[in-house]
Amino acid sequence: MKTDKKSNEITAIPELLDSLDIKDTIVSVDALNCQTEIADKIVSKGGDYLFCVKVIKKNYTVELKKDLKNMSNVDKKQIRKL
Repeated sequence: MKTDKKSNEITAIPELLDSLDIKDTIVSVDALNCQTEIADKIVSKGGDYLFCVKVIKKNYTVELKKDLKNMSNVDKKQIRKL
């Protein structure tokens, strides 16, 4: 997929997702693309996602787990640290 000169990876991924049939597919992206818009786009098209989260500060993992536990649509069994 060719992108505009002023485009970047974060803006190009949603456009790429628009062009793909991802229903019943797991989409994996790197830490840079762990964006709400990208997650929403994947789910709205019937896909699932696997986001790898880069721990950038000391208590980030604790905060992330707390946030995920508060989400009603998250399968808690699927959240794990590798």
